[in-house]
Amino acid sequence: MNQVNLFVIGVNKAGTSWLYYLLDHHPDVFMADAKELYYFGSDGPDEERPRTRDAYHRHFPFDQSYQYFGDATVMYYKSAATADEIRAYNPDAKLLAIVRDPIQRLLSQFQYNKQLGLIDEATSLSEALPDRRYLVRTSHYEETLPAYTDRFGTDQFRVVSLEAGRAKPGAFWGDLLDFLDLPNVPRPKADNQPENPTGSPAFRAVYRSTVRPLRRHFPQAYRWLLGTPMARHAKLALLRLLGTAGAKTEVLASEVKEQLQEEFAPTYAYLRNLGFEVYTGPQPGAAADR
Repeated sequence: MNQVNLFVIGVNKAGTSWLYYLLDHHPDVFMADAKELYYFGSDGPDEERPRTRDAYHRHFPFDQSYQYFGDATVMYYKSAATADEIRAYNPDAKLLAIVRDPIQRLLSQFQYNKQLGLIDEATSLSEALPDRRYLVRTSHYEETLPAYTDRFGTDQFRVVSLEAGRAKPGAFWGDLLDFLDLPNVPRPKADNQPENPTGSPAFRAVYRSTVRPLRRHFPQAYRWLLGTPMARHAKLALLRLLGTAGAKTEVLASEVKEQLQEEFAPTYAYLRNLGFEVYTGPQPGAAADR
């Protein structure tokens, strides 16, 4: 085998790092040594993108006997053109997208943008939304993911749910192995917390003053550091010290919540049609928030 044959295409801030962790710990799966390769499509930082097919393939040990070689890049979900690129590269690949409640995903990305310094800490969601519609568009799974279903079919493309994975982790793991036709092995020891959590305002301030400049000015060093156990342990220790509680303190005004529930009514319908019972959302003909 000399091709990547497993893709986690998104969605960002919906549990992709957690899914990457689970897949990477199966003995027959090798996930790329760097999450977010940005090889396909036009999104993502140019300085972190492999320039050639050979450079892309250097992230994978094709001489070893893994059943899957995986690329997890959350921006792939955004474009039908990217789906076409991946299909042209490997029409037999299997693909996964992970979703979560669209409003909760939006809130997580909003807080993460504060961590990156893209949104000021004092800015509320209602103040941010008019000029940052990408926060809303990203949660409209029904507008982007069907392109992958159309091109790969349900035998090769599967949408999984973060909430379902948290509620029934054993069943989630079993369904994942069945879809990938992988040998049944014990689920990796991981709690149901995010692998890439957004921290409290204090943690976000530390991140902006240390990690963010490193990523901007020394992207290769950042990529190397990101893949080391030392970096992960340091981040988790800092999160324990400074906390994550502040990451979810955004209280939605009733009118904003109603507006978002109405906005995402088609998204909730799409998720229910996929069979995800955990997504209730506004029901057809019912008030958005009662």
